[in-house]
Amino acid sequence: MQKKVFQNTNLVCQFQKTGEALNGSGCLSGVISRTDDGFRFEEAAKRKRVRLNPKLYDGEYCSLVHMQNGKYHVHMKTINADGSFEPHTLAFGVYCELLEAFNIID
Repeated sequence: MQKKVFQNTNLVCQFQKTGEALNGSGCLSGVISRTDDGFRFEEAAKRKRVRLNPKLYDGEYCSLVHMQNGKYHVHMKTINADGSFEPHTLAFGVYCELLEAFNIID
């Protein structure tokens, strides 16, 4: 790493949010470029945290998710198809869980 010190140089900083200052709260990422009268630092845009759809109900056979558009989505979980389950028991279990999930909405 090479170190070079520029004496009597103007540094113009452009932050993403107004009023943000260098208060020792951490490092900023961005681009520094040389201009005619000094240097310019432009802070990189911060990635927004991806919002996850919250799970309202999580059962053995299905789960209920509240989507960002306000609708509800039912997710069926993977069923082990090795022949060890009874179809009527599975259907009744899914039915009971869906009733429980929909009671949460009301």
